[in-house]
Amino acid sequence: MKDATTQTFDLVVIGSGAAGLMAALTALDQGHRVCVVEADAWIGGATALSEGMIWVPSNPEALALPDAAAPEMEAAAALAYVRATAGNFFDAARVASYIAQAPNALALADRLAGLRFALNRYSRDYYPDAEGATLGRRALNPLPASMRGMDRALFSRIRRPLGTMMVLKGLSIASQDAGDYLNFGRSPAAFLRVLGHGLRYLADRMTGWPRGTRLANGNVIVAQLAEAIQQRGGVILTEWPAEQLLREEGKVVGIAGQGGQIRAKHGVILASGGFNANHAARKALVGAHRHVAIPVESAVRPLEDLVAGTGAAIARDVSQPVLWAPASVVPTSVGRSGAWPHFADRAKPGVICLGPDGKRFANEAQVYHDFVPAMIAATGAHPEGAHCWIVTDHRALRRYGLGPIGPFPVRLGPYLRADYLKQGHSPADLARAIGLPPAAVLDSIKRFNAFAQAGKDTDFGRGESAYDRGNGDANHAPNPTLGALEKGPFYAIRLVPGDIGSFVGLKVDENAQVLDARGTVVAGLWAAGSAAAPMTGGTYPAAGLTIGQAMTFGYVAALDACAKSLETRAAE
Repeated sequence: MKDATTQTFDLVVIGSGAAGLMAALTALDQGHRVCVVEADAWIGGATALSEGMIWVPSNPEALALPDAAAPEMEAAAALAYVRATAGNFFDAARVASYIAQAPNALALADRLAGLRFALNRYSRDYYPDAEGATLGRRALNPLPASMRGMDRALFSRIRRPLGTMMVLKGLSIASQDAGDYLNFGRSPAAFLRVLGHGLRYLADRMTGWPRGTRLANGNVIVAQLAEAIQQRGGVILTEWPAEQLLREEGKVVGIAGQGGQIRAKHGVILASGGFNANHAARKALVGAHRHVAIPVESAVRPLEDLVAGTGAAIARDVSQPVLWAPASVVPTSVGRSGAWPHFADRAKPGVICLGPDGKRFANEAQVYHDFVPAMIAATGAHPEGAHCWIVTDHRALRRYGLGPIGPFPVRLGPYLRADYLKQGHSPADLARAIGLPPAAVLDSIKRFNAFAQAGKDTDFGRGESAYDRGNGDANHAPNPTLGALEKGPFYAIRLVPGDIGSFVGLKVDENAQVLDARGTVVAGLWAAGSAAAPMTGGTYPAAGLTIGQAMTFGYVAALDACAKSLETRAAE
């Protein structure tokens, strides 16, 4: 909705993703009047499209495990892990703040919004050999929740998930549901659970809901936080792009846009998505590399323009400008259309990736953020830009699926007819279909098949790390990630560099206060989520750090803003 009047609140939050909503809810809990402004027509930003995982060391569920370390030891181990993986970009104060406050943010979201998470016992820190790394102790998934009791007008404003995260054009699939959907044709229990989802979805649609009310992943985070904000009297304005930060006597005191002015007695929290939300600005970050920006674009003003005149500094000295993920683009003619990040399918037995020369160029099972730079290094000079083909055989495709294509009994026809999925009866046929040298493709598959039989990849070490093996198939031997490509037809999907967020953002301190180039606080301005530079620079050492940082520093920013307001009142 649009609002052209000038209003005054205690705190104004720009952006309605996890960072902005968490900041707003925290401030409301402190007794402040809060307004959230969102440039888009939809609430939720990139969070609503995400898996919703968060990384929280010392979370209660992990600390309750029989072999759990003492809280102070786990905190020290988490700090050591981030230090070991962030390299020269390690910010000890911010990391310590994150580790200390993440469990508190989690508790507040539970207490005020009923937002609950469950420990993912299979998620491992991405660099398992680094000091302080753990398995199944720090990453949590949001639990699906029924939002049937939610205000329908507010529900209709929540951004829908990606089509690749739904079936039947409206039934959300949680990360925890993946096993059931993969095995519903093999397991009676899985079949019954999937059937239950379908029946509830049918009931929702028959009673007038625009989509299923059982929400999951990042979508449920947004819905439950937004509902809690509305219930506590918070205001969420959509289609309200902030164009300027208002300043008086050196302090940020509100925002201005085409809708007028919104004054903020105690300051502004910037959680607008930063470079993520403006594709033109993000394109400048990645340079000449052709890539797919997976988060949707909104009408948000470029971050540099929005903070112009405040002295706020932007941190650009990062090892990588964006959080990379190999991506394919599903055509609009297919129901589950849009950009698809290929996180784990590359590690499945019977799957390899080939460059334009028909050869493997990297360990396919490695962390997605590392795989894309390897792709760029190996194929970036190609006239068509950096790209590769993810290749599999019929047996692996029907067992594991590939990208948005689920395993049997999902139909392959729509993807083949859309020319998204390429097919060949033999490796040579497939090579010709995708424009690769047939002899090189045959040699690559033959060599890889020998590695699969031996259980050891002597070219790239695939399957040697615990991270690699965790993304493979635990029931496949001798190596969970290595399986021969033998049973035709053979299939391929084109992958290009993609990204799921920016690593360039505003410089902030451990309280999420925005800093200038000298390290001095910009009064009245805080930043969280992707508007702030991440505490790990250009590295991404664990699943859930993006939304984990968003929720935690949104919470931290609001607490600090509220504390500063009390200090100001006391001084007056």
